[in-house]
Amino acid sequence: MAPKGKTCRLVATTKVEEDIHISVLHNEKGFVYFKLTETNEQLNDIQEYIKELQPKILSGAYHTQLVDMAKEEVCC
Repeated sequence: MAPKGKTCRLVATTKVEEDIHISVLHNEKGFVYFKLTETNEQLNDIQEYIKELQPKILSGAYHTQLVDMAKEEVCC
């Protein structure tokens, strides 16, 4: 698991085709989802946090296989 930042924590990264999707838990905004290429569009504290972790994110250190709900059967 990624180290905790001042206001947020990286939950997971997932590679989707050529993009890396980021899931962050923020203390005010809750879960925030975005592409790594969209980091500059996030809150300043999230930007700083992700930029510190970017080398490990790019290496796949925090990669998690997420469930694709469109392909999964619904539990009854």
